[in-house]
Amino acid sequence: MGVFLSWFSTYSLDEALTLFAHFQSQKSTSLELLKILVLAPLVAQNAKKLFDDARQNRILSSSAIRVTVTDIASAIALHEILAENGIASLPVHVQIDTGLTRAGASLFEAPALLDRIATLPRLQLEGIYTHLSHGDEPAHPTIQNQFMHLSGIAFPWKAKNPYLMVHVQNSGGAWNTAPAGCNMVRLGIALYGLQPSAHYPIPDIQPIARLTAPILAIHEAPADTGVGYGHTFTTRQASRLAIVPVGYGDGYPRALSNRGIVQVGEKNCAVVGRVSMDQIIIDVTNTAAAVGDTVTVISNDPAAPNCVDAIATACDTIGYEIATGFGFRLNRLWVE
Repeated sequence: MGVFLSWFSTYSLDEALTLFAHFQSQKSTSLELLKILVLAPLVAQNAKKLFDDARQNRILSSSAIRVTVTDIASAIALHEILAENGIASLPVHVQIDTGLTRAGASLFEAPALLDRIATLPRLQLEGIYTHLSHGDEPAHPTIQNQFMHLSGIAFPWKAKNPYLMVHVQNSGGAWNTAPAGCNMVRLGIALYGLQPSAHYPIPDIQPIARLTAPILAIHEAPADTGVGYGHTFTTRQASRLAIVPVGYGDGYPRALSNRGIVQVGEKNCAVVGRVSMDQIIIDVTNTAAAVGDTVTVISNDPAAPNCVDAIATACDTIGYEIATGFGFRLNRLWVE
């Protein structure tokens, strides 16, 4: 029976330390099997801070962390710090910019970087990767071009080390492309059941989270009552208006002012007036809503008008921005 490793990717070292601390507190988790890839490239000037922060959290000595390196100076700086602190080796991944024009060694620089890492005994080359610019567009020609560039550099190294990890695909690419020779994908937004692209949806994907809040108060408002900052909404008839304690300070977009939809029970209710920092006002005139009732502000039903992807469309943005905007003061409740 095979051994299953627990692989995670974080963008920053701080996120990696938080994740590592979480697993430290889980007695049922074997830290020896935990692998955390930090995607933000190591920069030579920050290498010492990386070590100091990681050493304080026992993360380097645990062999859980692996670092992304994109230039020779940073590789050398990391090797020197490991030597100074008596650490025998640290797994590293090399990111190559194959066409996204973002982080990564250039196609010209990458071969020399890989050759240099091979001379630094404390750096263990564990992976080579790139990031797709059009992973959510299955037929886009850049996908094959990027893979061709990566494979030309990475596959000779993989031939020397069959355990070398070569990874390309993000969430969209994992469903839409299957380049031969890769042995890992980096799922992001799809883990949350959200669509990487509105144009090429992944079938049968189910959002995992919903946002709810209680009704704090209900106002009986006569016709012609101005509502919220600037009175951008005025009641046309006698109305029942409920106050819900969620606003743009929590990640509920201000662009949904006078446009948002929420649910009270099974009924859709409109957001009226401007979204405030801490509150929204909803029209519950045609419901039996009462103070304390639960409002589904963001639904986990992918067909609902207030699922993350529908909200993103209404705000002329993408689900990623909505999902990453949820504030820290929102109480997270994990359910099986």
